[in-house]
Amino acid sequence: MPSLAKLYNEFKKDGFVILAIDIGEKKEVVKRYKKKANLPFPVLLDFDGKVARSYGIRAHPAHFLIDGEGKLIAVAMGARNWESDETRNLIRIMVDQNGKKHEIDGGS
Repeated sequence: MPSLAKLYNEFKKDGFVILAIDIGEKKEVVKRYKKKANLPFPVLLDFDGKVARSYGIRAHPAHFLIDGEGKLIAVAMGARNWESDETRNLIRIMVDQNGKKHEIDGGS
């Protein structure tokens, strides 16, 4: 979650949004975790797992990249390094509102 928070903070000014969804836990538990982890983005509650089932989630964490028009762009199951150059470049390209071309960094 810390790397997602960094990614969110870097791109939120460009319209990038992260919505975390907690499955099956009580509101108080999620609220304490959000505060302790200092999460800057909303955490939605899926008490009965209905949202998880509708997205076919069978493993945690699951990540869905959805564009501004609501179209599913990518799915990543399991833990990921959200601070990688590849991830940051993908987000940078997606949030570019001016249609400018970006040079893809070489990654390390």
